[in-house]
Amino acid sequence: MHYPLCLLALLISTSNNANTTGSLPDTLLEERQVVIKQADKYDWLRLNSGEWLKGELKSLYDKKVEFESDILDTLIIDQEDIYMVISGRSHSVRFNDGTVQQGSLNISGGYVVVGNSPSQYRYQDLVSIAPSAEDELSAWSIKVGVGANLSRGNTEQTELSASVDIKRRTASNRLLITALADRTANDDKVTENNVRANGTFDWFYTSSLYFRPVFFEYYRDPFQNIDNKYTLGAGFGYYLIDTDKLEWDIGAGPAYQRTEFSDVAAGQDTSNSSTSFYFESNLDYEWRTNVDLKFDYRFTFAENASGGNAQHALAGASIDITNDIDLDLSLVWDHLASPVANADGSIPKQDDYKMIVSLGVEL
Repeated sequence: MHYPLCLLALLISTSNNANTTGSLPDTLLEERQVVIKQADKYDWLRLNSGEWLKGELKSLYDKKVEFESDILDTLIIDQEDIYMVISGRSHSVRFNDGTVQQGSLNISGGYVVVGNSPSQYRYQDLVSIAPSAEDELSAWSIKVGVGANLSRGNTEQTELSASVDIKRRTASNRLLITALADRTANDDKVTENNVRANGTFDWFYTSSLYFRPVFFEYYRDPFQNIDNKYTLGAGFGYYLIDTDKLEWDIGAGPAYQRTEFSDVAAGQDTSNSSTSFYFESNLDYEWRTNVDLKFDYRFTFAENASGGNAQHALAGASIDITNDIDLDLSLVWDHLASPVANADGSIPKQDDYKMIVSLGVEL
């Protein structure tokens, strides 16, 4: 009579020690006990299809799970395709009500348990998973792109482009920094030379609404008579659409702008400072498993003395060649409503277009 009771107590104890919430079929409990080994060294992930993966859980962000396997390399898996996660490492986990918990992670039976917390959350309320402060390096991702087009013979032409995309993600905030530079020389004469760099810091209040305490942008294009343009502002944003395939968020806010001109007529101001307001839209679409499309747009209201309202748009496609190398295609449009005249009285054109082809490497 005592043996069945002891066995029942042992099963209950084992379930509690594993932080399992929700009821799991006996077959899954047996499968888990057989499959999972060295839980203190590896993270384990079970798909809805019944497949198990062993490796390291890097992050969950925008309903995408990044998982690194020694054999399969880096995998990007839809959140809805995952049934169970067992990780003994410390993670920073954010839920839809704004709660952030730190500790080991157990996802099973449609519920999430973090560390030894008595609280449990539904899997559908999980917003993000990021490395804890002890694994800070894993929170960063860096992508560098380089493109070149060389022509020799009757025409000596060199086109160079470089880009960098830096992201830092935690359970409650994100830091995004991007930069793009282009230079074109034709028969030793420079015909294009511009740089655009921007950065944003966002704090997520909910899974859809975020506040932007600060953002900055630097722009340089002597052919638009802009030696340096600095923009510093703040704002907020909201995800209009947030699915596994399509993400679309918009943002807006006030800003301060300072423009330094390359060449102006005698007696004209060489710089201008003013307040402004910006609106932006960012859309990402997973067209194929190896092809991602994006469209970014920003409209900045500004005084005519600084060049007037400015628009910037980028339409691009990123095609996976390997796990770490992408072929990036981008069409960029810049528009300035009231370009400031040069010293000789000539007025730069309002629109600039460029097509960029580059190889991107994820570090």
